[in-house]
Amino acid sequence: MLDLWAVAGSPLLLGLDVGTSRLKAQLMDEDGGEVGSSAAATPFGSVGDRVEMEVGALWSTLAQVVDELGDAAGRVVGVGITGMAESGAPLGRGGEPLAPVIAWHDPRGAEAVALLEARFGDELPRRIGQRLRTVSSVAKLGWSLSQGVAGVGRWLGVPELCLFALTGAQATDHSLAARTGCYDIAARAWWPEVPAALGITGEVFPPVRPAGAVMGRVSAPGASWSGLPVGVPVTLAGHDHLAALAGAGAGPGDFGNSVGTAETVVATTDELPDVERALALRVAVTLRPEGDGWALLAGAARAGRVIDTVSAELGLSPVDLDARAQEAGVVDATDLLASVLGDGRSELPPGSPGEVWNGILRALAGRTWEAVARASALAGPPSRLVVFGGLALLLHAASAGLVSPGPDVQRRE
Repeated sequence: MLDLWAVAGSPLLLGLDVGTSRLKAQLMDEDGGEVGSSAAATPFGSVGDRVEMEVGALWSTLAQVVDELGDAAGRVVGVGITGMAESGAPLGRGGEPLAPVIAWHDPRGAEAVALLEARFGDELPRRIGQRLRTVSSVAKLGWSLSQGVAGVGRWLGVPELCLFALTGAQATDHSLAARTGCYDIAARAWWPEVPAALGITGEVFPPVRPAGAVMGRVSAPGASWSGLPVGVPVTLAGHDHLAALAGAGAGPGDFGNSVGTAETVVATTDELPDVERALALRVAVTLRPEGDGWALLAGAARAGRVIDTVSAELGLSPVDLDARAQEAGVVDATDLLASVLGDGRSELPPGSPGEVWNGILRALAGRTWEAVARASALAGPPSRLVVFGGLALLLHAASAGLVSPGPDVQRRE
């Protein structure tokens, strides 16, 4: 629900965040203070283990959240877009969507991964900074091509699709490019042989620009559905984990703990890390949104999925469970966490709801600190761990009360 208290007529900035669970719009004054917001569920739908959304549904939801800003949209003087990486859709040469957006966690694309691994071997993860998985954009693109999708002129990720809808421009930034599976993180350039191995030109991916650069301006069609003024500059702010790290005020030496549908520990560095060692530690090496340095992404757990599954099984909301947990003990929920993350089962251990809740939060917090340890092996111990995201308060409380991170880490929301 929109809540505006800005001075009438003052210029505003608009931030758009397309997450796996929610699409959010936030209005800010020129000093960065929040003056209003709106949100809606990201329109993914599930059939079995397939999770996808129509590009038109994404654009309709984007229009909905901007429309809820009301007349304030007419005072916007700049737009920044962040969101999930990897997920995207192929477009025809005229910009028309050719297939749905497949969710990053949807398992489709294994055959494309196997093909590319066989073609490029160990060179592939060394150059792209991560093990290729079905999460990667090239895996989803390869699957679409194998299903007969033809006439592909461009692949755009979800934030890039929003930029295109507003401006008609096609571009990306370094951090989003680095999650596609075909961007050389050392050369900071597309590796065209990768899409070529799938049978498509390397120009399928858009030009790369530093985050913060003007990548397009609100077009007349974009203004007609959004209410934003024609000509307003629009930029991509980068991969959501890294954009949030900057927005949360993290400084040099700080790590971020991005807690949402998935949980990731984030560190930044001015020097290219040891990619071989990072791969051995299960840490992805990526680029900062501006392209002026690198970042480390250490996955912890799909915390949002775990919280939703366990709270539903216990029949209580997370808020109610938090209240019960205050006076409860702790049961070992390690096996519960493993089963939810593995095959989705939620066989609860013996104990009261509060005890089980404390146990699952403790297990999740343990995964967090294990990820911090892996990132620290490459970047050194953090000055602070800056926690942000929809589940930040929940897991920060669990971490503070139940897991000791050691003297090198401080926590704040």
